[in-house]
Amino acid sequence: MSTTARRTALAAVRKNLPSYTKPRWPKPGEKPHQTHELLSGAEFEGSSVLQDLATYLAPMLQPSWPHKLPKRLMTLLKGLCAEPSLARMRMVEDAAQTVLDETDAGRAPILGQTVPIVEDIVDRMLVYAAALGCQRAAARCAVLCARHWRGRPTGFADPVTHGFMLSMLEYLHVADLHLPPVDVRGYIQESRHLQIWQADKDARRLVYLLSLVQEAVDAPEPGASAPDDPEDRAAIAEDRAGIVRQAPPVTRTEPDFGVVWFNDDGSTHGADDPPLAPGMIVIGDVSHVKKGGKGDHDPVKEAEAIVGKRLVLVTPPADLGKARGELLGDAPHGERVIDRLLRPLAAQDSVRIPPVLIWGPPGAGKTRFARRYGEVLDLSPAVYSLGGASDAMALTGVARGWSTGGFCAPLREILRTKIANPLLVVDEIDKVGTSRHNGHAGDALISMIGETAARYRDPYLQAEVDLSRVQWILTANSLDTVPRPLLDRCLVLRLDEPGPAQLRTLANSILADVRADRGLDEQWAPAFDGVEWAALEAHWPGGSLRALRRLVETVLDAREAGPRQ
Repeated sequence: MSTTARRTALAAVRKNLPSYTKPRWPKPGEKPHQTHELLSGAEFEGSSVLQDLATYLAPMLQPSWPHKLPKRLMTLLKGLCAEPSLARMRMVEDAAQTVLDETDAGRAPILGQTVPIVEDIVDRMLVYAAALGCQRAAARCAVLCARHWRGRPTGFADPVTHGFMLSMLEYLHVADLHLPPVDVRGYIQESRHLQIWQADKDARRLVYLLSLVQEAVDAPEPGASAPDDPEDRAAIAEDRAGIVRQAPPVTRTEPDFGVVWFNDDGSTHGADDPPLAPGMIVIGDVSHVKKGGKGDHDPVKEAEAIVGKRLVLVTPPADLGKARGELLGDAPHGERVIDRLLRPLAAQDSVRIPPVLIWGPPGAGKTRFARRYGEVLDLSPAVYSLGGASDAMALTGVARGWSTGGFCAPLREILRTKIANPLLVVDEIDKVGTSRHNGHAGDALISMIGETAARYRDPYLQAEVDLSRVQWILTANSLDTVPRPLLDRCLVLRLDEPGPAQLRTLANSILADVRADRGLDEQWAPAFDGVEWAALEAHWPGGSLRALRRLVETVLDAREAGPRQ
């Protein structure tokens, strides 16, 4: 696109900027949003899937409904209205699709004007099911979004097009799962070259349109100057804050978005200056914070080392292949998880992954893998175990005035590491206690990893801090007890337990850990020999890494006990 055309498109986006950055709610007294509007990011009625579902089904179930639907489909719709569930949504979707298939085949035709209604029922059930966490439905919705998006004029940026793109990305995020192999009976031959070529075209267009809206959100209008009146400046700041709260957090360290680099003394780093490592200020102005009195804590003094200072953002390893090899050496059964976490880093100037929830059976090595991921990427990981935690203070810290007052966990780690994107591993999030006497850990996490992270108010410092670049990996054995709002904000990945094929790689890795824990040199604890490998293989058929570590320690203890017979 030419410079003139881009300026014109940018002006059009700026003219109607709130429609890009704020929720689109159904108007009071009107029908809920149409399905294509929901796919483009519009809100459910009352922000509730079930309320929207009831309103959507209500006219269909009235005797005066003019469109006659097949009896089985009507029965299923009534059952869904009376008792909503994912299973019933799937049954309605299947029944509606069967009606369409039979109509196409000419076996049980329905009226032509009824066909779009049945098609809409199929799509609507997918939208509802995806909102309730069905990964299959989310994948289907991503396809629907892509079809609508690609049907828009090329290079055209409007709120609906933008909504389709963001929804597509969100549905793909929800649908990030390990699909089984395609059944050969349903396989249709198709040119992979054409698929990749088309995907490349779509990706380029997606990047362009997203960058266009991002530029409109971040940059002031051409020719606009900063207001002189402090009240005007404050009003503009509040307006922008409102936009930031509605839009995803903006990366402030990526040169592509026109970032201004700041030195430690507050001066700017010019474009012609030597390249500066990515960084950001976590704690800004604290002049309004009351200093501690005699015998009281002084959080400003405790945080003095980073107040107003530009902290470094850890960059991805220069050799991602080597990092991948190190992680595979520790978790050969986690190849898919490793690739999913490392792949996006290739295009980043600093390590930034979405909050991740790794779940799987006990003993699969989830916490060990998360810690090793942080170590390999130099993120100085810290592990917080929430199993049985009765309150949120381990994460939120304690407000000033209490003898145990202290910063929130992310800020503590930033102070410890002096980097802006350390890794926090939150273990056993599914076993958090249900008491809310001193806050709930799940609720605390939501405020730290969501859109409010960039302006999180630390209760001890009593000032806003920017936690938007802190990296999070949560672990759980099951998703059943993890709060749904937390699941919605995380990239959910499953780590299966290892099998006997990974025994040797895992045993060697655990042996290195045991050496380090016991302070043993490799000469005093050499690699396993044939007899020892046979014993390990006989007693560990796969499963828990804790069991494998016990076996490795047993082998080492047997060495110390005396010569083997």
